[in-house]
Amino acid sequence: MLGRSTAGLALAKRIPALSLKHAKSPAVLFQPAPHCIRPLRRSFLTSSHNNSKSWLTPVAAVSVAVGVVTFAFVGYGMFFGPSAMYPKPVRKLLREGGMAYLRTADKQDLPKAVECYSQALELLDQLGATDSKLARDSPHVTGLVARIAAVYTEMGDLDSTISTYKDLLHRILGDGGMDDPRTQVALLLDRELPKDRRENILRALGSANKLAETYEARAARSKRRSVLLADPDMEAADVKEASRWYQWCLQVVMLTYQNHFNHLQLEQDKPLTNTPSFDPSTLPRYFSLEVVTSLFYNAATFFAGHGQFQYAVPLLQRSLDLLRRGADGKEVGVCRSCVLMSHLANAAVMTSDLPAAERWAIEGLALAKQFPKNDDCLGGFVALTYDLGAVYEAADKLESARVQYRQANEVARSIGDSGAEALATAALGRLSQ
Repeated sequence: MLGRSTAGLALAKRIPALSLKHAKSPAVLFQPAPHCIRPLRRSFLTSSHNNSKSWLTPVAAVSVAVGVVTFAFVGYGMFFGPSAMYPKPVRKLLREGGMAYLRTADKQDLPKAVECYSQALELLDQLGATDSKLARDSPHVTGLVARIAAVYTEMGDLDSTISTYKDLLHRILGDGGMDDPRTQVALLLDRELPKDRRENILRALGSANKLAETYEARAARSKRRSVLLADPDMEAADVKEASRWYQWCLQVVMLTYQNHFNHLQLEQDKPLTNTPSFDPSTLPRYFSLEVVTSLFYNAATFFAGHGQFQYAVPLLQRSLDLLRRGADGKEVGVCRSCVLMSHLANAAVMTSDLPAAERWAIEGLALAKQFPKNDDCLGGFVALTYDLGAVYEAADKLESARVQYRQANEVARSIGDSGAEALATAALGRLSQ
């Protein structure tokens, strides 16, 4: 294993690290990683198209708050509930909206979908004044609001997406719940909480995560790029809002999980702990593995993208614990673990912790090789190979570095990852000087 050295520290700072992807800190929930310093260059996380999160979190349809892309919305009935719940004029508008939206991209009419869905929502809000089943916070209504936000997202209308998600959250949470996540923790822990109420809170959790992502996207769209990793926009309103909502989600999940875990400890006559085990079998039944790992992953990539590795690293490590480092041998778990390890290797390179970077890279590559046709494993392989090259370059093992950079370059070219290919080519050029 490699040791930490002054020369290695300086060189690791100037090598752009390759990987798949401000605010008041969430240190109350996550202990900062040791030896974190603010590096001077952007990593591959922020300079390649791989910065787009491979593992985004759609809003829940009915019973799931957050999930991976493959669990996105599948249809009108699932999303809104039984159509018989709605008066005939509303059903007509929902059907027309669905016909405009639930089509292939070349046949979609997104403005028409928004128009129909918005008219349906207006009718429901009028009817909800006298019909509690169609109240503003009814799951049959909040599901429609979430659908409208999803359409705005596809349209690229981030301003309308944000305002729609905020409307949804206000319907479910009210001002108090939006300001204090602990109110939702208390509700989730209530075993007598009605099913539809719990579903709505989980929908709010997914929506808050999407709101954070949207603020993050709007900040990225408008900010000025800097040569420093320490972005000048840390105080920008959208960055602050993204951080606020990521932290809101983290607190709901972590405080709920902590209380649930200690309840399990008491039932088994075991001592209470300050930190749950992050064994997936100990999660509350309403928090799926996808819910928690996706949320941690999204928040971690946000913090890492702003140089806040001391908060990103614990989130990545705990996601990895929940996935058991791919120990089940299943493709999804193995390749997602590989993705997480690529982020951990990147963070270690960027904080000049070369032994950790080498360790994560080698362990991650072993996972990536298990499923070489999986997109996540392929992307992780390129990132981890490049990061291992950066480690060897920093340690002045130049021939070993060339081998890794060449391999990253070849695989990146074969999968059409032009950003990764360009970085690997630049690294090889740097070593040939």
